[in-house]
Amino acid sequence: MPLLRITYQRGALDQAQKARLAAEVTPVLLVGEVGSDTPQGRAATYVIFEEKDPATEWFVGGEPDNQAPVGGRFLFEIWYLEGAATQTEKSNVHAKMNDIIAGAFGLDGSFPNRLGDWVIINEVPEGAWGASGATVGIAAANDALGGAPERAEYYERHLAAKRRVAENHAFPVDRA
Repeated sequence: MPLLRITYQRGALDQAQKARLAAEVTPVLLVGEVGSDTPQGRAATYVIFEEKDPATEWFVGGEPDNQAPVGGRFLFEIWYLEGAATQTEKSNVHAKMNDIIAGAFGLDGSFPNRLGDWVIINEVPEGAWGASGATVGIAAANDALGGAPERAEYYERHLAAKRRVAENHAFPVDRA
């Protein structure tokens, strides 16, 4: 159930480029969250484009961004369920998103050449994501999206560690 919002500067992308980017990032998102690119995963992967005017809505250093680099600037905000991806998997997503946007413009995307393009992975806590009227956790999402079964060991250990921390520190727990 990955969600990606690409915020970009007005005029940086045309419709064909958006379609290409959406097609290229979708498998990266899925493999990053559930370890496999499946038809059921694609059906639940959203890519949303949000255009901003660099003169009135995008500021850098407190000033309108009238000196944007070739291709403009991009913000990739990704939402995954917490515990879905290891740090190595997140770093792979960072690198692949960079390669995709640099490739779209034929630019050198190596750090720090495209320092204005950010990829941020937000993790939604267990119990905070809902779909079809149900609260969906990482185990259910992994099953529904056709995720790799071997990922269960990582997210189960992650969730168990969070439960231990909560119990050891007497955090309030909803027992409903």
